[in-house]
Amino acid sequence: MEKILVATDLSASSISAIQFAYKLSQLKGATLIIVHVYHLLKPKSWRPHRFENYRQVRREFILAKLNKFLDRIFTNIETPIVNFEIDLQMNPNIVTTILRCVAKHKCSCICLGIQGIGRGGEAISTSANKLVAKSPVPVISVPSFYKTKTIDSICYASDMVNYQKEIKKILGFVRNLNIEISLLHVIASKETLLKAKLLEARLFKRIGVAVKVKYVLRSSTSALIEDVDLAIRKMRPSLVVFFLNKSKHFLNSILYVSTVQGLSFLRKVPILTYKK
Repeated sequence: MEKILVATDLSASSISAIQFAYKLSQLKGATLIIVHVYHLLKPKSWRPHRFENYRQVRREFILAKLNKFLDRIFTNIETPIVNFEIDLQMNPNIVTTILRCVAKHKCSCICLGIQGIGRGGEAISTSANKLVAKSPVPVISVPSFYKTKTIDSICYASDMVNYQKEIKKILGFVRNLNIEISLLHVIASKETLLKAKLLEARLFKRIGVAVKVKYVLRSSTSALIEDVDLAIRKMRPSLVVFFLNKSKHFLNSILYVSTVQGLSFLRKVPILTYKK
């Protein structure tokens, strides 16, 4: 059975990620692996056995707190959750620990909550950035502002480089799901592309799945990500997909802290990221 990992720090910003991961696991018939990473410092004056006793008591306390946290979330879900496991880990390195849990449970993707865009202009937490860069499986970043809804459409924001190969990865993700896929591309000046209808026909012939193609003209007065944001706002997908170069920062050259202020989709739409 497929497994989906969702990481939580027991904060309110991770609630949406758990709700989204639950919804996705129900659609896929997958097991939900709920991971919480914590760390305890050993006082220098303590002997090993004293710290071990404290560690066990503290672990039981944190586990009870996690279960209470999950109970509050799941009581608001109509269909009772069945297929989930809790993995409580003590380690100072959150990213490394989560990636080890991915390997241990053989998870197909990671879900985690992000703060969205705060007053400081931060688009995503440091841990999320590192996970996106290092994860061998796709990562879904769910904004804390996200409101749970039906997952029925995906917007694949493409640079049109290796798009056929990338769409096949998306098809693997939505296998056996009734989800509409759209390919969004912002056309730069002097860029020559197949007409949308011709590209849709070609994609259907090659992959056997209908993909809607939407071209948007590049604005001369806006940043690229603002053009993407406007298009996504009109399309209103359930999920946005980006493919990232391994050598570059989160969301490549289109997402910088200085340009993300006020972007609609970063507040409302989960982002599924793959590495190119």
